[in-house]
Amino acid sequence: AADLVEQSQSLQRQLVIDASHELRTPLTSLRTNAQVLSRAQQLAPEDLQQLTDDMVAQVDELAALVGDLAELARGERSDGPVAQFRLDDVVEECVETARTYARIKNVIIEVDLETSMVVGRRDRLVRAISNLLTNAIKFTPEGGEIRVATSAGLITVSDSGPGVAPEDIEHIFNRFWRSPLSRALPGSGLGLSIVDQVVSELGGSVAVDRDPQLGGARFSVTLPTV
Repeated sequence: AADLVEQSQSLQRQLVIDASHELRTPLTSLRTNAQVLSRAQQLAPEDLQQLTDDMVAQVDELAALVGDLAELARGERSDGPVAQFRLDDVVEECVETARTYARIKNVIIEVDLETSMVVGRRDRLVRAISNLLTNAIKFTPEGGEIRVATSAGLITVSDSGPGVAPEDIEHIFNRFWRSPLSRALPGSGLGLSIVDQVVSELGGSVAVDRDPQLGGARFSVTLPTV
């Protein structure tokens, strides 16, 4: 028991250290932009607009990062009750929400859902599947396609994006790790590590490979069924 407590404290310490490091970049950018903003009257209107847009984006990024940190730190002490529920219902709910974002990029989400029952905290699974869909939308090009399927405790989320490079597969679920491709895109670098954490809590596993039809990434979550 003492070992487990020490391990837990060590993980928490590491999370705080990593988080403070990650928070530094957007905060430094915000500070620089705020200093430039003090000379607003000397800036051209389009430069001022660009500056304020950047600051709003940086604040949004900080908010997302803080939210994801809270989610990771809360971990297994999630608030939702443990219950039996239909996996396909949860996935369908997440897809409906994701479609509102996918439409902006003209990305279609195809679904093929078979009914199966799992046990766990429903709110946590919603978070994990939503993160997988957000990730797929982020990397799917304009006019691309995402496919989501469920069957007997298995959820797959595939996209027509560039896929995950073989050398990146071992890092992809690490906290704050971002592939060279994703560094130019908004995100906290925590989305997939939350997926990994949630799936572990539910007694399942998650893996990534290349989808043979769409050519992009295919994330497969396997959960124990009832």
